[in-house]
Amino acid sequence: MITETLFENGTAFRRSVLFGIFSLIVLGTAFNPIRQLVQLSLNGENADLSYIVLIPVISFVLIYWDRQRIFLQPRTSVGPAVGALVVGAILFLSGNTGVVTADEKNHLAVMTAAIIALLYSGFLFFYGSTVFKAALFPMLFLNLAIPMPTLVLEAFTNFLLRGSAEMVSLLFAITGTPYYREGASFVLSRVTITIAPECSGIRSTLGMYIVTLLAARLLLRSNTRRILLLVAVVPISVFKNAVRIVTLTLLGLHVDMSFLNGKLHQDGGIVFMMIGLLLLYPFLVFLIRSEKSGLYRGVQS
Repeated sequence: MITETLFENGTAFRRSVLFGIFSLIVLGTAFNPIRQLVQLSLNGENADLSYIVLIPVISFVLIYWDRQRIFLQPRTSVGPAVGALVVGAILFLSGNTGVVTADEKNHLAVMTAAIIALLYSGFLFFYGSTVFKAALFPMLFLNLAIPMPTLVLEAFTNFLLRGSAEMVSLLFAITGTPYYREGASFVLSRVTITIAPECSGIRSTLGMYIVTLLAARLLLRSNTRRILLLVAVVPISVFKNAVRIVTLTLLGLHVDMSFLNGKLHQDGGIVFMMIGLLLLYPFLVFLIRSEKSGLYRGVQS
C-alpha cells in the first residue's frame, strides 16, 4: 500500500502541471483521430457531430468554475487510475488495430472513448477518486464528445423522423391543408414533400438536449425533476421540427415556393431550436417552483 508519494505531498500547482503534461501526451498520441473528429464536426453535412467541439470546452469551464469545491482533497488513487488506464489502452489498441469496424464514425467513437478513459486515468492518479466524484458531472459530460455509433444514430434519427411525420400530419389537419400521405411523404396541391433523415431535426434535438442538461444540472436539485426535464426535450423537439416543416410548406404554397429551398430551410434550424427551448422554459420554471415550494413545506413542518 502506497502511503506517501510525491503527488500526495505535492502542491495543487504541481499536480496540475503533471496532469497537464500527461494530458498533452495523450492528446499528442491521439492527434490523428482528434483531428478527424474536429474536421467532421465542423463539416456542415455531419449534423449529429456539430456540437462535439464545444463539449470539452464546457467540461473545462464547469470544472474551473467550481474548482474551489472540487479540488479540496486531492489524493492519488492508484487502483481506479490503473483500471481506467487498462480500459483506455484496450480501446485505443482496438481502434488502431482494425478490430473495430471500418465505419469512420464507429472508429472515431472507439478512439474518443479511449482518449477520455486515458484522461480519466490521469485525473484519478494526480487528483484522486474524491476529487473525481466532486467533478463527476463535468467529467461524465465529457462523454458527450463520443460520436454516437452508426446504429444508435440511425435508430434515433428514424424515431425523430417518424415522430415528426406524425406531428406534421396532425398540423396539416389542424390548419385545414389538404394532403395525401404515404409514409414520410406528403402530397399537397402544388408540391410533394418528403421528410428525409437530414430533416429529422437531429442537430437541433442534440443541441436542445445539451442546453437542457446543463440547465437541469445548474438550476434543479432533484434528480427526478432533472430526468423529467430531459424527457420533455424529445416531444418538444418533435413538435418544433414539425412546426418548421409545416411553416416552410405553407409559406411555399401561399407566399413563394422559394421558401422550400431558401435560407430559412437551410439555416433556420437554430431559430426553431430557440423556439423549442422557449417552449421548454415554462416547464423548467414549474419544476424550479415545485422544488422551492417543497422546500418551504419541509421547513414549515
